[in-house]
Amino acid sequence: MRVCNRMRNGFTLVELLVVIAIIAMLVTLLLPAVQAAREAARRTQCINNLKQLGLACHNYASAKSDVFPPGSPGNSLQGLFSYMLPYLEEQALFDTLDLEGTAHHSLDEQENPARFTPVPAYGCTSYGETVFRAGGDLADFQLGAVTTYQAVSGAFTDVVEPKLTSSQFGAIPHNGMFGFGFQRKLQQVTDGLSKSFAIGEFVHRDFRESEFSTPPGNTRAWVLGTNNSVGSYAAKTVVLPPNIRIDRIADGVPFNHLPFGSFHDTVTNFAMGDGAVRSVANGVDYTVFEAMATVNGEEVLGGSLD
Repeated sequence: MRVCNRMRNGFTLVELLVVIAIIAMLVTLLLPAVQAAREAARRTQCINNLKQLGLACHNYASAKSDVFPPGSPGNSLQGLFSYMLPYLEEQALFDTLDLEGTAHHSLDEQENPARFTPVPAYGCTSYGETVFRAGGDLADFQLGAVTTYQAVSGAFTDVVEPKLTSSQFGAIPHNGMFGFGFQRKLQQVTDGLSKSFAIGEFVHRDFRESEFSTPPGNTRAWVLGTNNSVGSYAAKTVVLPPNIRIDRIADGVPFNHLPFGSFHDTVTNFAMGDGAVRSVANGVDYTVFEAMATVNGEEVLGGSLD
């Protein structure tokens, strides 16, 4: 009898397999919920980043006679993300920069540490690693601590014929919150700050194999503003809907016209001119989306961003 009792206190092989199967099933059911919760947290952090960027622009304007910071100054100079640093509690990093020189293009980390220094507010955590160093097949212009955000440099609407800056990387209109070679005065935003995009998510990579199909794709180091051929590293023009599946190389899309987009499931987040953040659905009415990329188009909006 004592021998039988001892045997009944243990698990049989069948019972053990049943328990393992139940645990595996529970893990399978819980994993999507855990992943969804993590993505919700990443999306919330991304929205918070954009709020910080919107606030930084307004703090800059308050200190500079109601003028927003430069977007893409041109001549290989630094752009928006360098000028916002003091208003993001990054004064020490800002003090290491020479805004009038081109030393920030150097790939020597001892000579140019800022290029490889990540700024938390400049990267969406859904993107993953944001610092890229030499090695592998990356080109020099892909190296550094990248930003997953870009300023909005307007759109080619029919309502107002915008002044253009010609470029082999795609012409840039002058009807956006930010642009090439000028700074936007707040009083020039006649469409209303709450109805005009300022900064949006940008994580574009080619889908078909190319030099831009692997990380970092078409994102660039935050310390870069423009190259010497008016390729804008700090701003993009709205020519395509957000998150559209398109390739820079195979489809021949100019660099300045690559679409805004995110790694969130169905939306792309944008900071508006007033500092609020809007989530724009992938299937947004393009007419509305395009109109909100301009600051002085006087468009009558009849659709929704949702």
